[in-house]
Amino acid sequence: MVKELKFKQIIETIICEINSAKTNSSAIHNAGNIKASGDEIEGLVRAKISLFLPERYLVKQGHVVNSEGKVSNQFDIIIFDRLNTPKFFESNSSTVFYPIESVLAVGEIKKTLRKNDLIEFGQKIKYLKQDMKRKLIANTVYNGQIRGESSLLDLVSMRTDRKYKNPLFSFLFAIDHEDIHDLSFDDAGKYMPNDVYVLNYGCLLYGNTENKSINTFVEDEKPYMDTWIDIKKSGVNCFSIMLNQIIEHLNKCQIEPYSISHYMSDPVDFGIVGKDVRVFGLMKKDET
Repeated sequence: MVKELKFKQIIETIICEINSAKTNSSAIHNAGNIKASGDEIEGLVRAKISLFLPERYLVKQGHVVNSEGKVSNQFDIIIFDRLNTPKFFESNSSTVFYPIESVLAVGEIKKTLRKNDLIEFGQKIKYLKQDMKRKLIANTVYNGQIRGESSLLDLVSMRTDRKYKNPLFSFLFAIDHEDIHDLSFDDAGKYMPNDVYVLNYGCLLYGNTENKSINTFVEDEKPYMDTWIDIKKSGVNCFSIMLNQIIEHLNKCQIEPYSISHYMSDPVDFGIVGKDVRVFGLMKKDET
């Protein structure tokens, strides 16, 4: 007898777990414990996404912090490079605060997708990018052109079709929806999740089709979000597309070496001035 382990069966099991968690969540919510109701689904979805990502990436809930001390809204999902950057603080509830340089993806989890969810999530994204001044790092070999500032690291590890090394991928995951064709989109075509996945419907992807192929975009690379792709698929396809999109994005990114000095820029607290420093030499034993 030939033993088999099929990817589709693994995903089907995960989908059953998530739908079951929604049922449990509703029962907990009706009993009056709203926070535990949300945790029932969110913790499970984070764990399942983490299962498929390379070991160097961590999936948590929490906040993003910049060098000025500004703190983002809480995100249900934060994906960051655990090898190159630290986490600043983790509470007993596993809520973590991450430096803004390390974060490559953020996500929101909903039991039911509602009309204004994209707009509301978009406000969190806008605050992170605009108000917190998230810095995009240029890819020095973009378009395959080698310039004076092109680095050897970029030549070896970066794709030439990405403008930046660290574009932010944002996504919204829901189990069900009220009316997916009645969603509100930002009028300016900016600051919305790149992808929306509804387990029991399919997905909406920021992108277009060309030569019968689907091209998806990241807002940092193509800021005006003018065209979307509506894909009605089974839960297996929906969850698999989400995993693939996240992994593809992470594989195209590169985090710069981290320095805590950006967070120690206040001269009063962390600066070193002349009066703090003295230079002295050591005499050898046989010197007078």
